[in-house]
Amino acid sequence: MIKQNKAITLRINRRELATILAALRYHQDENLQGGRDNKGGESIPDQFIRQIATDGGALKPLDFRQVDRLCRRLNAGGGKQTPRGLVVEPPPPDDGVEPLFRAVYCIDVAAPDSLGAARKAYRLMIDPDSLAPFLKIIDVRGNVTALDLSNEPPA
Repeated sequence: MIKQNKAITLRINRRELATILAALRYHQDENLQGGRDNKGGESIPDQFIRQIATDGGALKPLDFRQVDRLCRRLNAGGGKQTPRGLVVEPPPPDDGVEPLFRAVYCIDVAAPDSLGAARKAYRLMIDPDSLAPFLKIIDVRGNVTALDLSNEPPA
């Protein structure tokens, strides 16, 4: 079965990133020096490494220059600022009639601990006399829309 070459999101720490970069550079130096175009992976001498690099033969492996570009992207963080704090993933793909969104209720509450904060936030969410919330809506592609419903007329 041929696997699709879809983008993935991977959260790693700096130590793990350093190990990945070292492994990529080692692979580039040991396995890709001879044939810069890689010819479908045949130029990778180690069969075990070739299986990993091609995902069991399902993908064309990266060549010398592509590994170099990947390393530079990883070193630069892909040109995006590393997110701080809580990272909320988009909802999973869904084949429903309507598109799927993830709604994140944003509120600051003072409380003695996490459980107290959760309970207080929930009470505010269900209180009909509470102000309308500030929400962040995330679509399946990861696009985020910030909405302050306190500026909207009541539904």
